[in-house]
Amino acid sequence: MKHSQDVLIDKHQLQELHINYQTYKSLFAHYPGMMYLLDHNGLIQNINLYGDWLSRHHNVKINKKHYTKFILSSEHDEVNHYFYETLKGKVTHFNTVFLTPDQEPFDVELINIPVYIDHKVSGVFTLVRDITEERAAAFALRESQEKYRLIAEHTSELIRLVKVESGVITYASPSHASILGFPTEKYTGRSFYEDIHPDDQEVGIHLLHSTKTEPSVAEFRRRHRNGTWITLEDRATSIPYGISGERMIVVVSRDITEKKRAEHELQRTLKQLKDLKYALDESALVSVTDEAGIISSVNDKFCEITEYSEVELLGQSHMILDSGYHPQSFFDEMDKQIQSGAVWKGEINNKTKNGNDFWVDTTIVPFIGENGLPYQYVYIRKDITDRKRAEELLRTSDKLSVIGELAAGVAHEIRNPLTSLKGFTQILKSRLNSESDQEFISIMLDELDRINMIVNEFMVLARPQALTHEKANLQDLIQNVLTLIETQATLNNVQIITRVIENIPDISCNENQIKQVLINVLKNSIEAMPEGGEIILSLFPIQDEVIIEVRDNGEGIPDHRLSHLGEPFYTTKKKGNGLGLMICRRIVQNHQGTLLIDSKEGEGTVVSIKLPHMLSNELR
Repeated sequence: MKHSQDVLIDKHQLQELHINYQTYKSLFAHYPGMMYLLDHNGLIQNINLYGDWLSRHHNVKINKKHYTKFILSSEHDEVNHYFYETLKGKVTHFNTVFLTPDQEPFDVELINIPVYIDHKVSGVFTLVRDITEERAAAFALRESQEKYRLIAEHTSELIRLVKVESGVITYASPSHASILGFPTEKYTGRSFYEDIHPDDQEVGIHLLHSTKTEPSVAEFRRRHRNGTWITLEDRATSIPYGISGERMIVVVSRDITEKKRAEHELQRTLKQLKDLKYALDESALVSVTDEAGIISSVNDKFCEITEYSEVELLGQSHMILDSGYHPQSFFDEMDKQIQSGAVWKGEINNKTKNGNDFWVDTTIVPFIGENGLPYQYVYIRKDITDRKRAEELLRTSDKLSVIGELAAGVAHEIRNPLTSLKGFTQILKSRLNSESDQEFISIMLDELDRINMIVNEFMVLARPQALTHEKANLQDLIQNVLTLIETQATLNNVQIITRVIENIPDISCNENQIKQVLINVLKNSIEAMPEGGEIILSLFPIQDEVIIEVRDNGEGIPDHRLSHLGEPFYTTKKKGNGLGLMICRRIVQNHQGTLLIDSKEGEGTVVSIKLPHMLSNELR
């Protein structure tokens, strides 16, 4: 009976032992890591499937081999130490290096657990975990941390780590000392907003609290140790995990004080240039050409003076304004100078779109490229037409003054003997009775009167004459002139046609002088048509003035000569003295009128004489 009970207990123990074995085998087979069993000599007794895969010894028999066969030789001493410590009953935990069959190392973590049988350590049970990737990641992390530490400590920008909710700085880079003047310790643990300019506080608060998924950028001023304000550009980036779950922000600040100063200076310079351009555009004609002299830009003043639109000028050269006044050599020399890179200055006579001459004081500035050659030219012109006319008038006045003085002297010297000659001639006339002598003396007296009339004409040039002005009928005056000039017109095959509006009011004038003007103008027109032609003489009123117009279809006058007509001693005739037209203009001016000449070569000439009904001194 007792024997049967002992057998029953043995069966129960056997069942329990079987269950324990199955549990161990299941753990050994399905443990998701390397697991092997060593005897007390360090020989491998068993290894699980995962361990077989991890060790890469799939086709190599490893049972009954010493564990050091699979460990890097330099690690043997340390691994043996931990093995023997485990045989003493201690659980050991350490890292070492395994080798594949190809002798490739990989990092592992080992846990040695003593195996007890009958209360004695009979072997070592080892758990192995591959930590190659972990160690590589840890190394990379340490390397990155070292790089970022070096960057943070040596960058010229400010770096701060800030708690968003509290605004407290947990880290400040050493660059704070060089940029803001205070040591780094001053900022750690202090408020992010403490040294921000009062007017920029809202900007700083918005920077931290608006930074979530995207970086935020803002500009504001921070106080320097010397009391000045430094302008910074701050870029804030959110860190996913902060201390104790609090959001953290990395703020990188760049000193842009010099940049802002440069921007301000640039804006000031641009404003100055804009103001200078405005002043230049208001006072000068400005145009720009490329290296070939083709116009690429013009200002409004240029278009206003030249009478061309911008569209008409762009793509053209400045020769579109050529008046023909200057010879080609003038422009060749100018081009040679500016193409060499030198600035050219001079005066140029141009012509508007409608054919009117104008003068410009011109400065041409070449813009030089990197190759040392001009790539564009800037033309700056000032309209000096009025000045040139004034200079011309002054020169004419100077000549008239000289001629006037000469005329006064000549008239004085001639009149004295002329008076004597006329007196003695009249005495001879009373003494001689012969008809032939009387005829000769009459001729002499007529000639003396003609000389006296010529002297009177000279006196017109000398000074305004105190002549008598009376009311005159211009229609009768013109008819008298035509009677005198008719013979010369007929001999030259010239027909004179008159167009007179009725009821022309009488004007205040000296009839003889006005007759002298008309005779001179008509004779010039007749002489301008050597092959014959037609003269149209028109008379018509305009408001308080009367216009006398003499139009011929003769040879006309070239442009370059037209502007010189009326100058002393300038004439287009072979036997002329250049005084006739000048005397006519002086007479008309003395009558407070104007004499204008318009002519086109090959088409004819128009002379317009404008006279007031009444002189201004009579109106008073």
